[in-house]
Amino acid sequence: MVQSEEVKIDKLAQEAELNLEIDYERRDLKAQRELTKQHLYDGSKKLKHTVPKGKRI
Repeated sequence: MVQSEEVKIDKLAQEAELNLEIDYERRDLKAQRELTKQHLYDGSKKLKHTVPKGKRI
């Protein structure tokens, strides 16, 4: 009984760690995209004119 509870707790902890890693990766990608957009944006020009049509940042 105690061992099964330990196994359940370990599985839940591993799933939580995996979810946190994925969440941090998404935040990193979002920050990279934001930096790229800021770099491409030139006050007088719009971003859509600097990125080829159909391409995503």
